[in-house]
Amino acid sequence: MEQKSYHHGSLQTELIEEGLALIHEEGIRNFSLRRLAKRVGVTPTACYNHYKGIDDLLVAIQTYVTNKFSLRLRECMTGKNPSEDMERMGIAYVIFFLENPTYFTFIYDNSNYEIKLDEMGFQSDFEPFKIFEEAGSKMLDERGIPKEQQKDYLLMMWTVVHGLAAMANMKGFHYSGDWESLVGNMLRAQCIFWE
Repeated sequence: MEQKSYHHGSLQTELIEEGLALIHEEGIRNFSLRRLAKRVGVTPTACYNHYKGIDDLLVAIQTYVTNKFSLRLRECMTGKNPSEDMERMGIAYVIFFLENPTYFTFIYDNSNYEIKLDEMGFQSDFEPFKIFEEAGSKMLDERGIPKEQQKDYLLMMWTVVHGLAAMANMKGFHYSGDWESLVGNMLRAQCIFWE
């Protein structure tokens, strides 16, 4: 087998991206550093030079995906118009996973995150959700929605964007239209009922 040569740092990213693809295709139960090394075209030792083992690599993958997703959502927050920020964020949420289906599978099927909902609202250690909740709360404050009702509105908004992201990643669902318009229309349609 011909071994690939990597410049400093690029093998780590290659292992993460190909690891995501392998998990997406075959599931986490079939995932191993040996299989990943073969897929990437390096020796298993090369993997172990960067990661102590499978658990170390999975933590690196989770951090990588969470950081990229968080960055994409934060880029939508201008602070000028909370309603427009929230619409941009909803669109970015769906498009991010449409462009990166392996990320969706990994984060929502395999990661260690928590999003809890009770009568008081949400509690979460998942940074992308905290960003989404922050933007949604600003929009709801601007619209005069009382704090005690905001969790229901936040849940509706998240249901729309997360549901569309999930649909975009379903093997049997096909949408030939413009996803950005669809997400924007769905979020704006919700807002009509809030006024």
